[in-house]
Amino acid sequence: MGWKDIAKLGRDWAEAKKTELLTTDNQRREQAQGDLEEIGRASQQETVTSFLEGVLPEEWSRHITAARPENVAAREAAAQAQASADRRERLTSQPSGRVRLAVSGEEQGTLDLDLPVTVEERPAGEPWEGGPDPIGWLLVRVESAEPVALGGTTLSELSLAVPAHTGPGRYDLVELMRRGDAGEIEGWEVLDLYLAPSVEADDTVWYVDLAAGSAWIEVDAAEVRFELPLRSAVSAIRVRGSVAWG
Repeated sequence: MGWKDIAKLGRDWAEAKKTELLTTDNQRREQAQGDLEEIGRASQQETVTSFLEGVLPEEWSRHITAARPENVAAREAAAQAQASADRRERLTSQPSGRVRLAVSGEEQGTLDLDLPVTVEERPAGEPWEGGPDPIGWLLVRVESAEPVALGGTTLSELSLAVPAHTGPGRYDLVELMRRGDAGEIEGWEVLDLYLAPSVEADDTVWYVDLAAGSAWIEVDAAEVRFELPLRSAVSAIRVRGSVAWG
C-alpha cells in the first residue's frame, strides 16, 4: 500500500467520522459507521496506523491509537487483573463454610475444605390474578480465590439454588421443574445451579441437567445437602455433597 493510498484512508476516515458525528440521517450514520469499520480493518498495518496517528487531528488519532491490538490487549489484561483483585478482596472478608463434594461420571474426585460461602434468601413476590404462584429462592454460593483441586478437575465456584424455597425440607428439582412447566408454580430456569472449574465462564462450566435423573437439595437451618446431575458442553458428571455455614 503506497503513501497516497494511506493518505486517502486518512481522508476517508475523517470524512466518515464527521458524518457519523454530525448527520441526523440514521441511514447515513449507519453507512458512515460501516465505512469506519472497513477503514479500521484496512488500517491494521503498522505503517498505515502510524501514518493516521500522525496526520489526523489529535482527538481522532487517539481512536486509532486506542484500537492498536497491543493497546486493546493491555486494557483487557488490566481489567481482568483488577477484577481478579476485587474478587480476591471480597472473598477474604466473607465467612467460610465447610464444603464436602464427591464427583462421579466423566470426572471423578472429592473435596473437603473450608471455603467462602454466601447465603441469600429471596422471598416470593406478590401473587397476581390469574397467574401461577410466585416462588421464593434460597441461594448458596461457594467460591474460591484460586481454583482448588477436585480430582482431575478444579473448583472455582459452586452455585446452589433452591426454587420454591419455604424453609427446611427436601426439594425435588425434577418435580419442581415439572410444576413450573405445568403452570402450577412460577416457571424457573436452572442457570443458578452450576459448578465452575475456573473463573472464566466457558464451555467447561457444568449446569444442572434435570433430564439426567434424580436431582434434589435438602435444606436445614445452616446446611444444604444435595445430589445433582450436571452437564457441560464437553462432559457430564454427578455431584453429591453438602455445604454447612454459620
